[in-house]
Amino acid sequence: MPLRAWTLAAVVVSVFAVTAHDDFLEYRLIVPVLVTAGFFFSYWRRGKRNWWVKLILAALCLQVGWKFLRDVVADPYHTSVPLTVLLLWLQTLHSFDLPARRDVLFSLLSAVILMAVAAAFALDMVFLVYLAGFALAAVQALAHNAWQSVLGAVEPVAPQMPRAPADPGRTGTAVGGPLRGVSWAASHLLVLVLVGAGLAFVFTPRFEGMRVMTLPFSPQRVLRDLFAGQIANPAYPGLTAGAGGRVPVWNARGYFGFSANVDLRLRGRLDDTVVMRVRATRQFNWRGLVFDTYTGTAWKISDPHVIAIDTAFPPIAVSGRRDEVIGSSARTDRVIQSFYIDAEQPNVVFAAPLADQLYLPTGRVYVDRYGSMRLPNILRPGTVYSVISRTITVDAQRLRAVPQGAPRFIGERYLQLPPLPDRVHALAARLVEGQPTLYDRVAAVNRHLWTAYRYDLSIPPQQGSGDAVDHFLFEERRGYCEQFASAMVVLLRSVGIPARLVTGYTPGTLNAVTGLLEVRNSDAHAWVEVFFSGVGWIEFEPTPGFPTPDELGAPVTRPWLWLDLAERLRGRISALAERSPGARLWLGTMGQTGRNRAWALIALVGGLATIVAMRRVQTRAHAAPVAPIESVYREMCGVLARRGFRRKPAETVAEFSARVQAAASAPEVAVITDAVEAAAYGHEPLDPGGAEAAQRALDALRTGGRPRRVPDR
Repeated sequence: MPLRAWTLAAVVVSVFAVTAHDDFLEYRLIVPVLVTAGFFFSYWRRGKRNWWVKLILAALCLQVGWKFLRDVVADPYHTSVPLTVLLLWLQTLHSFDLPARRDVLFSLLSAVILMAVAAAFALDMVFLVYLAGFALAAVQALAHNAWQSVLGAVEPVAPQMPRAPADPGRTGTAVGGPLRGVSWAASHLLVLVLVGAGLAFVFTPRFEGMRVMTLPFSPQRVLRDLFAGQIANPAYPGLTAGAGGRVPVWNARGYFGFSANVDLRLRGRLDDTVVMRVRATRQFNWRGLVFDTYTGTAWKISDPHVIAIDTAFPPIAVSGRRDEVIGSSARTDRVIQSFYIDAEQPNVVFAAPLADQLYLPTGRVYVDRYGSMRLPNILRPGTVYSVISRTITVDAQRLRAVPQGAPRFIGERYLQLPPLPDRVHALAARLVEGQPTLYDRVAAVNRHLWTAYRYDLSIPPQQGSGDAVDHFLFEERRGYCEQFASAMVVLLRSVGIPARLVTGYTPGTLNAVTGLLEVRNSDAHAWVEVFFSGVGWIEFEPTPGFPTPDELGAPVTRPWLWLDLAERLRGRISALAERSPGARLWLGTMGQTGRNRAWALIALVGGLATIVAMRRVQTRAHAAPVAPIESVYREMCGVLARRGFRRKPAETVAEFSARVQAAASAPEVAVITDAVEAAAYGHEPLDPGGAEAAQRALDALRTGGRPRRVPDR
């Protein structure tokens, strides 16, 4: 019975792991219930002739196989989904006929296959919970199977086959001892299995050439064409293409830049909710929408016309459309991306520019003249789509050889400006004066915005109805990415250089275990594209603290996972090590040589030893009040890293705070830093008021909304 019980537990865990994926949610309750019922039924009928049960199961197997064939023929591009459903049903039917121990072990083998399927569908760390539960149950089942083999305790297949005699020296009271020994051995075996699997996972190289690149997308379904190619943003349903009028109400759960109108007067902070996960070989900004018309207070899309592209079979070819035709031939690198949607998003297809082929859960996509793509309906959680893009590597030498000038239809559209104050034109002329090439002029404007202005998410609403770019350049001198990008486009257009504003997402934060880039609401961003004759549209980043175009296109992961984990470990212990000058020196050395494999291995082992030692020191010193402040500081560093401010390896907490304050007004950082220094260097424990103030500052920095109540300590 213990073998059956542990096998049942392993099977149920594997079923739950598979049905955690959105495509199988409908089986999440019914299959575990049927499997459990089948195990009890087969145990009850284990000593009887069950020919009628076998006939019924055979008929049901034929029915399940017929359904599998129909599903494959209906959607030949998603064979993994009907194949997984087939495995679930076969596991269910098999559980009703387990007369012997070998049949129980076959169910365990099937559960292993289901766990492998669940791993292929897994997108987050929740799968590790299922894996740990399955490993516990499976190892116990194997241990009890070995114990039964030794004792000869084989369950009979039929009534006429007697149970093998047990050792006459054994008594019923002696069974508890071996059972306890089996559980003890299984526990140790489980530890060895988990440690061995973890080491194999960490030290297995992940070279790009070894990867099997698939193109997953959700099963094709008929979507109601609700918007006919128009932009729909569920976070701002009332934001239309008209500029001016009442400023919309800020929504922290969605980016206003994914609408037909980008109002530069809007203020607020986005939360850090994960909105999508991306699997790609290289990191890029995920381009969403392009805006060509500046009104003085907002950006809009002047040409609402879109082209509907229909196809019965993927992929959908979208390259070479209108304003993108000139630059498409210069893009020779192919990048494959798969997007897994976690939160409701606009009906915009995000991708690295320039998208060439789409694998979508619908047979229709709309493309505008700017290369932006839209779906018939909004992106729902669970949606998966893939894109093949043709990208370009930014080469300053090549761009310097491009002469200034553009086709007439480019200049007419992308040199448009409303009436501007004279000082805007004067600043643009002064910045490009003496620059020999088009690229140098663009770089001069870009450099001026990087060095003379601050990125700041706490600026107040603009007072008055003046030009938004003029207000940013000469009055506020700090702002959001939308202000920086708008200023660069306006300055370039003032001196005859075609440019446009783009909104989308930054690459996101890499999860070293899953290999996926986790993109959050706060990663929404605006940047600039500049036209170079013969090359096309090239990205530029005017906002300080964000990755520049020459930094984009880097590989998503390094070949060795333990290098990434060592880097993360160094960041985890940096706050603890700041109190020791010797530790700071060690951290600086590790940061300089972190890319060297030998040093990274030393860092991994030494970091673990450091954590254990410091934990013991903290326990002995009874310094518990410092721990919450350390946690707050680590979360603050994570929030700042996602917004472009990453702490350097040898940088103290005070130096990092000063650098952030110099680039962006963030009083919350100063509050948290003061609390950390007081806890680390003060002679008295940090008072509860200081800890609560630090927590409130973190809440304000993270969400921009009302801080949660901190419980009394």
